[in-house]
Amino acid sequence: MLNSRQEEIINILREYPYTFSRQLVERLGISRARLNQLMIPLIKNNMVKMEGHARATCYSLAKQKKANFRVLELENAKLKKQVKELQRQLEDRKIIERAKEILMAQFDIRPTEAYRKLQEQSMSRRKSMRQVAESILGAYEV
Repeated sequence: MLNSRQEEIINILREYPYTFSRQLVERLGISRARLNQLMIPLIKNNMVKMEGHARATCYSLAKQKKANFRVLELENAKLKKQVKELQRQLEDRKIIERAKEILMAQFDIRPTEAYRKLQEQSMSRRKSMRQVAESILGAYEV
């Protein structure tokens, strides 16, 4: 016998066949721990299938094909790659900002002028802005 929350989970999975735990938590307005409590009987009775682990748990109705999960794995890999690229870009920006602050203090110039100096050095030396910024940080490090 299912309770109303479990029936709601089943209905969501019918509408959205592959749903991550984060999405279920948001839709149901419950904690992740409560979701896990509700899911255990559904999984044990083979009503719901669980794929993945930890934060990337994906639920679906039990009679889904394995090939469909491969699509999710590929999407997950693509998203992980995108996250790494965004983290790298953020780190680049932090380094460039620190170098820009050094140039502003050293030459008493505005932020736009400091950024332009970094750009010009990057182009003239044929190096990335991060490399130029790192060399500035290295030169002015105390």
